[in-house]
Amino acid sequence: MMSRDDSSERGLKSLSAQIHEAEMQVLACRRSVRLSAGTLLHKTQQHMIAPSNLLLAGGIGFIIGELMKLRSSPPAHASDSGGAEMPRISGMLMDALHMFNKVSSLYAAVRASSNADETRGDH
Repeated sequence: MMSRDDSSERGLKSLSAQIHEAEMQVLACRRSVRLSAGTLLHKTQQHMIAPSNLLLAGGIGFIIGELMKLRSSPPAHASDSGGAEMPRISGMLMDALHMFNKVSSLYAAVRASSNADETRGDH
């Protein structure tokens, strides 16, 4: 009978040890998730405030604002000059979008070049 009590006591210890181990694993996973979430948030913020991304977002916002302004304003006259004005403005907006794209590409190229120079200088 003594051996039966000993085996049940060992089983309880083993079960409580397993529970404790599972709790420790859950805590470790929670810490890992918090750390990963913090790292992801930091990297996302860094990408959002990069000058090239801010420039691109500003350009897109400007163009969308101008297009919304064009659509919401009622036509002043139904003459030929009003019809010619719309394609001219659209062309200007497309030119602005292409300019923003070129500036963004140029900035990205200069940034990549300077990063490559810094990397070569470290060796």
